[in-house]
Amino acid sequence: MIDMTVTDVRHGGAAADVRRAWWSLLAFLPAFGLAFAVGEGLAAALGYPPGGADQAPWWVMVVATVPALVVFVVPAVLSWHFGRRAMALGDPRGRYPVVVALVVAGGFVLLNLVSGVAVLVSG
Repeated sequence: MIDMTVTDVRHGGAAADVRRAWWSLLAFLPAFGLAFAVGEGLAAALGYPPGGADQAPWWVMVVATVPALVVFVVPAVLSWHFGRRAMALGDPRGRYPVVVALVVAGGFVLLNLVSGVAVLVSG
């Protein structure tokens, strides 16, 4: 009897996924600039440019902040995808870039939420 096993040659295995998870962390650098541009751009498009005399209402802050946070979290999603795939293939090293990505993205989101609440509370 002939044994015919099919292997996905394009994949590269768990070690490749660990490398991809680590490399995806570099995407935080452009994601930071893009998130800043998206947030400030949306606020300016709604009539509240950065450095303006008027404080933006809460709904403008939400409309500008949510898409900016989504843009910043994309590298964490990439790292999570590759890290989890490496762990599923039996390489526990995939956990480390996922933890780093979640700490960076979670810290950024938390910092922005605390900042936004502080601005709203202070009036």
